Amino acid sequence: MTMITKNKEEKKYDFGEKKEEIINGKKVPVEFYTPKYKEARKKVIELLESDKYKNVLEESDFWILVNTYADKTKAMYSGLIISHDGCLKINDVLEEKLKFRPDCMSLDKDGYNDSLVFTYNCPEQGIYEVGEVSKTNCKNDYPYAMALKRCMDRVILKNSKIAYSGVYSDSEADEFSKRVDETTVQLDNTNYKKEIEKYSVEHNLDLREIAREFKLNSKSTNEEFKRALEKIKEEEN
Repeated sequence: MTMITKNKEEKKYDFGEKKEEIINGKKVPVEFYTPKYKEARKKVIELLESDKYKNVLEESDFWILVNTYADKTKAMYSGLIISHDGCLKINDVLEEKLKFRPDCMSLDKDGYNDSLVFTYNCPEQGIYEVGEVSKTNCKNDYPYAMALKRCMDRVILKNSKIAYSGVYSDSEADEFSKRVDETTVQLDNTNYKKEIEKYSVEHNLDLREIAREFKLNSKSTNEEFKRALEKIKEEEN
């Protein structure tokens, strides 16, 4: 038996949706998908299947923005996060007149309340944007790089019109880092690459076909192997 490949129309994008999320080390149910999340999900699926982006962006470039109710006993999905690398991919295929222009950047080391601010001012594009960091909104050791990323990503997402659909850059806040990867490290030490190899042998599946279908390679993350295995099992059943 060989791996059965789904048609593009049948491909399911779930961005790691779950019935439960890990919040402060505890499992809480996901009770609500906000309208903004639904809009972002629809928009990103359109991008992934469009002629312009289908060979540029991957589902793994995005993940879910998770928020909690006030009592922190329930979770909601509020939007989608795109990686900085995903923003760079988008910029590469934008029309030349809409690409990010480094010459439009300037640096203000003396921003409001000791903030570090990069400013982007491009009259030709009709874009004025900033990327700022302060001690309260950036905890890493690379404030200049983070301020620049924030400004750059905001410009790219605006020029591509993606920003208007509830898609945020991962550079916007430290807490936007991939929650799914963090919880996998904390709670699940399974090597899903080996699990896929084991499953393919047990079920007489073509491992090379699996790799092609799910675009897996030596650089794929453990979470990407996990999602592939879950979808393989869905198809087999």
